[in-house]
Amino acid sequence: MDDILTVYKNEVMNIQEELDSFNNITPTMPFTMEEEVNNKINVLHITISKVDHKISFNVYRKPTATNIIPNDSCHPPE
Repeated sequence: MDDILTVYKNEVMNIQEELDSFNNITPTMPFTMEEEVNNKINVLHITISKVDHKISFNVYRKPTATNIIPNDSCHPPE
């Protein structure tokens, strides 16, 4: 399992308890948690932002992304 995204309200759900319950199911494969910073979080290749009680999405590129496909790759030339 790679990524799980959970959207929740603090007053309704205790996210630490949820994380603990996931980890109790499979103790040999622990889950970790990354929380949003400044109402944003990067998941897979998108940035999810909260603005005015709405969620927006943008493409996220890691700082090391070059957008250059090497000549020896298996991608078509075009």
